[in-house]
Amino acid sequence: MGRAIFNLTDKTPPLPEDQLRKIFKKYDTNNDNLLSKEELKKAFEYLGSIIPGFRANRGLHHADANKDGYVNEGEMDELVKYAVRVGFGIKA
Repeated sequence: MGRAIFNLTDKTPPLPEDQLRKIFKKYDTNNDNLLSKEELKKAFEYLGSIIPGFRANRGLHHADANKDGYVNEGEMDELVKYAVRVGFGIKA
């Protein structure tokens, strides 16, 4: 049995995966269909992370399969899985 990882904030309750995906897409502020580390940081701030820079870094590490420094549309599922695993979402 694995250890549960919690969000450690009461700002935002765990969200369904589809809502997490919409939130991450909302933070693609330059509409290039890529999420930069800074855009991820802002998204995790919105989600209530007490360590958004760390979450952005780890999310990028987990999702960025082609190692270009961005999360693209094809990598979004892995980012959402990471967010669920660390307590920001619930599995659909």
